Amino acid sequence: MDVTDAPALEQAPAKARAVEELIERIRAGEIDAFEEIIRLYERRVLSMAIQMGLTPQDSQDAAQEVFLRVFRYLAKFDPGRSFEAWIWKICVNVVFNSLRRRRDRGEVSWEALVGEGMEEPAHTEALQVQVENTQLCSHLLSHMGVLSRQERMAFVLRELQELETTEVARAMGISAITVRRHAASARNKLRRAMETIEPGPR
Repeated sequence: MDVTDAPALEQAPAKARAVEELIERIRAGEIDAFEEIIRLYERRVLSMAIQMGLTPQDSQDAAQEVFLRVFRYLAKFDPGRSFEAWIWKICVNVVFNSLRRRRDRGEVSWEALVGEGMEEPAHTEALQVQVENTQLCSHLLSHMGVLSRQERMAFVLRELQELETTEVARAMGISAITVRRHAASARNKLRRAMETIEPGPR
């Protein structure tokens, strides 16, 4: 492991403790503390929603629903659990429901959802994907149509959002082995799709 990874590892427990303190403050009646929860997670929730297939506008609506559910059910949250795993599970459920509603209304197919608007630089920047080459990032997102719904979820949560496999498994309601299988399948499909990219006209 690179020594430069050490600060990130140190920040994780510190962030978890900070979130625990915020939850205690909220439960004690300090509603303003919930604004800090939103500040900590809003950008990541939005990027996950877009990467999973929602448009930027629908992602905003989904994020509002995610935080509404977090606030509504926070009193029932078990402090012994991982808060991040809990909020990612809520996010996955909200995004699934939003995609299902759009599909059932016939607004767009699963395939058409993938990469919608992704050629716009502003949208690519909003994703906050940790890829140095923005052109590669754009190609990657625009080829996610080759993935199944489960493969896309696993790839986004595990590879792009860099969640632990166990957290992804809890969020998706599947086993860790199945998460790894979906993620590996997604990587292989995307690699093959990316290898077939032909240069456009100059």
